Amino acid sequence: MNVRRWNVILLGVFVLAILPGLAVGSSEHQATANSFTIDPTSPVPGSTIGSQTPSISASFTDTEGTVNPTSVIIVVDGINVTGFQNVTISTSSVTYLVPSILKLKYGESTVNISASDTSGHTAFVSWGFDVNASATSSGLGGLNVNLGQLVLDISIGSAVVLAGFGGYILYLRRTRKFTFHKYFATHPVNKEYLVLLLPPAVAFFFVLFGLTYVLHTRGLPLLSPEYVIIAGFFIAVTAFAVDARYEKQRIRAYERAFAQFLFEMADAMRGGLDPAKAMIELAGTHTNILRKQLRIAADGIQVGRPFEVVLKNMVVPMKSSLISRYAELIADASTVGGETAAVVHRAAKDLDDFIKIDLERRNALVLPIAVLYVAFGVLMAVLFSLLSIEPSLGSVSLSVISGGASPLSGGSGNGVTAVPKLAFSTLEQRFFDLMMINSIGTGVIIGAFTEGKPKYGLLHSLALLAVTVVAFALFV
Repeated sequence: MNVRRWNVILLGVFVLAILPGLAVGSSEHQATANSFTIDPTSPVPGSTIGSQTPSISASFTDTEGTVNPTSVIIVVDGINVTGFQNVTISTSSVTYLVPSILKLKYGESTVNISASDTSGHTAFVSWGFDVNASATSSGLGGLNVNLGQLVLDISIGSAVVLAGFGGYILYLRRTRKFTFHKYFATHPVNKEYLVLLLPPAVAFFFVLFGLTYVLHTRGLPLLSPEYVIIAGFFIAVTAFAVDARYEKQRIRAYERAFAQFLFEMADAMRGGLDPAKAMIELAGTHTNILRKQLRIAADGIQVGRPFEVVLKNMVVPMKSSLISRYAELIADASTVGGETAAVVHRAAKDLDDFIKIDLERRNALVLPIAVLYVAFGVLMAVLFSLLSIEPSLGSVSLSVISGGASPLSGGSGNGVTAVPKLAFSTLEQRFFDLMMINSIGTGVIIGAFTEGKPKYGLLHSLALLAVTVVAFALFV
């Protein structure tokens, strides 16, 4: 019994002696396994980003040693970028800012990072993310703006403003018997407000909601954001462009009609009528575009208003500086007296000559305008040719400009860095943006060149934009 008891006691002592060692060994093994880790920080694993030049980073966690920066290796989409100038490595993290010349392709990207520490531990991490043009956020002016939140904020603000406006109108109806019919009868709406203010406001909300939908919906065409912007531009500018062109044609019609009116007025004055009676007489016979203005002027003369005042007021709605100058000349001549009929006839002749010269000038400008359209078509053909040969273009080597050293790696050896060619989708998007800008600029130049004001060329801009959209939709 004593021997067995002593055996049991010795066995217990042995077990108690080795258990702490086993426990310590186990804990040391676990610490070794988890003491050094690499944690992805940006982009978030499995996320979708809209930028092709993101900042890729990871942090180091090491409880038993210090990370050796020279041991860190970062590989992005199969390319070892560790030695690039855009890579920053420290004992706590690694960051790689993707340069524009090596921008990521649309689709899935993979990052592999490995490192070791001074204690001999190694760690490795691999994660992926998706690069997509229809990501939920968009860079606006260098800022990362969440369009969904922006739309929500604007919608709430608009609802508050409309509620306040409705409450104020209700208050006016109860206290002052306000009605929109009475208000607009005494305060007519200026046409310019409807043309200049309302369409841009509608276009702003259209673009805002359209971009939100496009950037939140995957699988849409690559140029969907550009299509939304172009549609918004059409909404904002079309009414103004049509009104500007109609206004110019109307001014020319007024100028032709006013020249004819002055010829008839000069003949009436040579027949013995004074300017006031001649205007009253002609107001009853004119059936052209001046009919309304002449009747208003004749009514003013019949109630006793001076001829020179009536004539100056009559030409104000015509918005023609040419007509205004001749109207002031005739008004001054009628005030001074003398051979007013000769002055009126001479003014009519000069105005008619100006109209003919302007017509000849516009006819002579048809060829330069056609040249601008041809140049636009040639540029588009060149861009389409570049897009057609893009798949056969190889990568670009920087060894020529770097003296055999890689400018991205910062080394001075004989290595050659080949820069991958731009993706076809990127080229298509850049060329389309170029043609958008060229369309608007060409139209504005035509307006300034032919009519003296850029607004008269907006219809040309819209036409060229439409051609650009159709061409890229059919041939690219």
